[in-house]
Amino acid sequence: MLPSATDLEYFLEVSRTLNISRAAERIGISQPTLTQSIHKLESAVGAQLLIRTRTGVRLTKPGLRISGQIMTLLESWASLQKEAQQDEHELQGKFRLGVHPSVARYTLPKFFKELSRRAPRIEIELVHDLSRHITESIINFKVDLGLVINPANHPDLVLRKICDDHVTVFQSRHRTGKILFGDPDLAQTQWILKRLKRPSLDFTHFVPTPNLEVVQCMVASGAGYGVLPTRVAQSEGGHQLTVVDAKLPAFKDELFVAYRKEVMTSRAAKTLIEIAKDCL
Repeated sequence: MLPSATDLEYFLEVSRTLNISRAAERIGISQPTLTQSIHKLESAVGAQLLIRTRTGVRLTKPGLRISGQIMTLLESWASLQKEAQQDEHELQGKFRLGVHPSVARYTLPKFFKELSRRAPRIEIELVHDLSRHITESIINFKVDLGLVINPANHPDLVLRKICDDHVTVFQSRHRTGKILFGDPDLAQTQWILKRLKRPSLDFTHFVPTPNLEVVQCMVASGAGYGVLPTRVAQSEGGHQLTVVDAKLPAFKDELFVAYRKEVMTSRAAKTLIEIAKDCL
């Protein structure tokens, strides 16, 4: 059984005073309690650490060696505690933020502007992937914080809703083509394609692409229609895109901040969460 930090501190006090009763008095415990702690430490080490003398105790060779090591260990532990407390109370640290590239386009510019203003010492590493993969990475401690679309409830996740969005079919004001573009890997696109009827949307065929920015670009060029979230369609470069018909199928999206409660506990982490909530 490993000794506790208390056992180590007790032994260190004995090594300073070389007297059990005086060490017990300085620590504020009974002599039998201190003696029991020393025996526990000796049992864990597997060697005798003290030898009793007429005036008190003296350290054995293993006792001398381990007393120096304990001093170094406790100093390192105090340093770690200080650093942890600083991280807990100061606006600094490194965090991994997961967000789909398309969601990043309309959330991260405001996020990083606010981060630079409120907490410039916080460092961010971006992870781009599908929202469901980011959610899995948060659960598995690979990502600290996520801006995710339609996350599934999970007992280890904290989910805070930011806003709503809608996925439907868009076109540009000067559309000439009749091709339908979309990301087939998205559940929203699959849902809409199953419900689209040819008479209600005159398109020749569907062109799949895993990049919503490509979809937006194709639609903006007039090449055809695109299945897009409204916020993506109307982000930079998409101001001329409009919904084809309000009667066409539309999928409701919900954007959340997602994280594990036990990971995001410091002041810096809580500030990040608040900035993410305020970015829209």
